[in-house]
Amino acid sequence: MIEIQAVVMKVEDSVAYVQANRKSSCSGCSESNCGTSVLAGFLGQKAPLYLARNDAGAKVGDRVMVGLEESALLKGTLLLYLFPLLLLFIGAEAGSAIADAASRDGYAAVGAMAGLAAGFFGLKIHSAKAGLGGQYRPVILSRVVDAPIRFVEPGRLKK
Repeated sequence: MIEIQAVVMKVEDSVAYVQANRKSSCSGCSESNCGTSVLAGFLGQKAPLYLARNDAGAKVGDRVMVGLEESALLKGTLLLYLFPLLLLFIGAEAGSAIADAASRDGYAAVGAMAGLAAGFFGLKIHSAKAGLGGQYRPVILSRVVDAPIRFVEPGRLKK
């Protein structure tokens, strides 16, 4: 299970909207012109809200541990990237097959775009059905309790 700390921003019934801090893939790069930092600057720094099952009974403002099964992440990633790409190639091949030799490239491009659109539309339908069931939804595992930090001067430790 993949786990990350987040803060509960809103609670509705048995679900909570949580916000986790984004982490850079390199998280320490001093280069300001690398692709990751340029993309992060373009997309903005505000962390999005995620919907999570609230099995732990967390309240607004609580710091929580949120978990997602690796299999759900892998399956979701494969669906998100490979399904539209597969339909793009199928559409390009179908467009190319119905055209004559002179206009084959144009038909292939139109077929590819139609296949890509069909892939995204199919994902929208699938996510509407599977997403409501909670198959890909993260879960709040527990609340994070901060322990107070106690500073002790050297030589003052009691034995």
